[in-house]
Amino acid sequence: MRIIAIDAGGTKARFALYDENGVELKRLEHPSLHPLQIGYAQMASALRVGVDAVRDDETVDFISFGLAGYGQNQEIRTSIETAIHHKFPFERYCIQSDVDCALMAALKGQDGLMLIAGTGSIALASYQGQRHRVGGWGYWIGDEGSAFWIGKQVLGLFSKMADGRLKKTALYDCVMDSLVLDEPSDMIKILNDHPRPKEAIAALARVCYLAASKKDKHAIHCFKMAAKELALHIETSLNMHPDLNRVRLAGGVFEAKEFVLDPLIKYLDPSLDITLSEDTPLFGAYLIGKQKEGAQV
Repeated sequence: MRIIAIDAGGTKARFALYDENGVELKRLEHPSLHPLQIGYAQMASALRVGVDAVRDDETVDFISFGLAGYGQNQEIRTSIETAIHHKFPFERYCIQSDVDCALMAALKGQDGLMLIAGTGSIALASYQGQRHRVGGWGYWIGDEGSAFWIGKQVLGLFSKMADGRLKKTALYDCVMDSLVLDEPSDMIKILNDHPRPKEAIAALARVCYLAASKKDKHAIHCFKMAAKELALHIETSLNMHPDLNRVRLAGGVFEAKEFVLDPLIKYLDPSLDITLSEDTPLFGAYLIGKQKEGAQV
């Protein structure tokens, strides 16, 4: 059995070919394929190209699409389904949210809570077959504690330091060096000209981590604020499902390690079972595909 899994999140789209034992045979990456950023037709065309590239002349039994944007809005869901059916008229496949893939990777179908802090942020509780969402409102409205949210804090601090409203610290130097800026105002042109400004802003979370590693107090505080927002996601979910104890964390923000993990754990009940998810959303997409094929996960 061969399954192609796709995890197309807000920043990158990952394709992988798996065998029946979950061994990854081939992988490739593509920039974001979010339909609200590039359009439904272009999304489906890029998915077709990615699938054909990763199949590598193998006979594929099933395709599991985990897609950002495939959420609660029925009109968007229908548009995604129509576009994919047009490009994949003969294949067997399933479509689910990239969040569903992360949930499967984190909990393997068991009850628990998953918190994703990547480009965006969302908490998803799974309890006795029911699911409940907290967050996931998108970067215009919410996504507190996400990489984009942290990036916005970095931009605010950077502009204040450039003006002299704040004293320059390592964070300022890290931004200037990482983006190779000649002048602080070059930041405006970079973001205005960038084809994916949301991704560019989210990438500043890594710059924040670099500054935090240099003991920059502002960068460290950014991660503490992010942790507080993420803890609120978890607390709100657990208030609705007090029997849950298992909490799994996923997403690029947690690459900041102790700068976000230590304050997050301090904000929460110490009796909670909190760990990083062992598997990726891409592998979660594979598990969903395997389950749809009737195999044990």
